[in-house]
Amino acid sequence: MSERSHARAAALPEPHLFGPLNVVGVSPHADDAEYGAGCLLAAYAAAGHRVTIALMTGVDEVRTAEAKAAAVALGADLVADPSGHDGSLDVTRARVRWLEEHVDAADVVLAPHPDDTHQDHRATSAIVRAALRRSGVSLCWYRTPSSGQSFTPTAFHPVTEHLARVRQRAIELHRSQADRPYLQQDHLALKDAWFGWLSGHPAVEPFEVVRQRLTPPPVAAVTTGRC
Repeated sequence: MSERSHARAAALPEPHLFGPLNVVGVSPHADDAEYGAGCLLAAYAAAGHRVTIALMTGVDEVRTAEAKAAAVALGADLVADPSGHDGSLDVTRARVRWLEEHVDAADVVLAPHPDDTHQDHRATSAIVRAALRRSGVSLCWYRTPSSGQSFTPTAFHPVTEHLARVRQRAIELHRSQADRPYLQQDHLALKDAWFGWLSGHPAVEPFEVVRQRLTPPPVAAVTTGRC
């Protein structure tokens, strides 16, 4: 069986068939969650689920304000750790406890993959694991621009034209990051198309399922796992 055919799966049932879920996207920096899971987060919000972005580096007031505006564009709320510094995020007991408070009632958590060349992304993954160490919540890793080769997507969420526009509006609200090549629309479209080719569909966001709580699937998705 080829890699492409192995990744294909049937569409899941429509989101309105299931009760509301609490979804948390953990973002090392303002814009990471939008890059890796913006379309999926927007889809959850549009389906009536509660969506929160937990920003781990909330010291920078400008970027935190941009992150709040971007979260609103996705239909999400924002919480920010006021002690987290961009570039020097450490795994501390206080930071784990802060995140525990915001994932305690979660049904689904999305976070950056631990194999990443950026130290803040690796720290965030470690904080997430620690915060969820006693939890059975569904956990999926998303891909960042600096994710390593061990990122192995096992779930794929379709990127429609509408969701791509919503994600792009959110990303454009990160005005201080406007010159970042990986946030440009062409880059995002290429990423969506590449992982779409791997999954046998036009365009998708990829996720690696760490664990899946067996509750009804919350969003219509092309997937080999639940994210």
